[in-house]
Amino acid sequence: MAKTAVHLSDNTWQYITDRTPQGEQKGLSAHINNAFEQLAHLARAEKPELSKTEWVELYNVYAGSDLTRLVMPFDLADDFRTHYGTLPQDLTALYDKLNGMTQAQQFSVLDAVRVYWASGEDGD
Repeated sequence: MAKTAVHLSDNTWQYITDRTPQGEQKGLSAHINNAFEQLAHLARAEKPELSKTEWVELYNVYAGSDLTRLVMPFDLADDFRTHYGTLPQDLTALYDKLNGMTQAQQFSVLDAVRVYWASGEDGD
């Protein structure tokens, strides 16, 4: 596999430093690969049960959005309300679901939306 140039932010370096035992070298590949494995697991384990129609609504809310840099904490309910301006009556149940989701569930939803727009796969 070809080498890839990657810039690591100060926060990423700190994350790696905090998890490297004293006196040991920072194994960047191991830390980065493990972090992605953990994120993938979290995305699968925390994916909420939503109907096909609800997923389509969420795909549409984030259509054309740059989901590579997300502001945390996540607030999908606010994103949803902002997208519509005035919340349509038939979407209040979905809004309530989004409003009750944990940060991990919201991360999982955003990850599924990213995968959908990158590959067309809906994850089912």
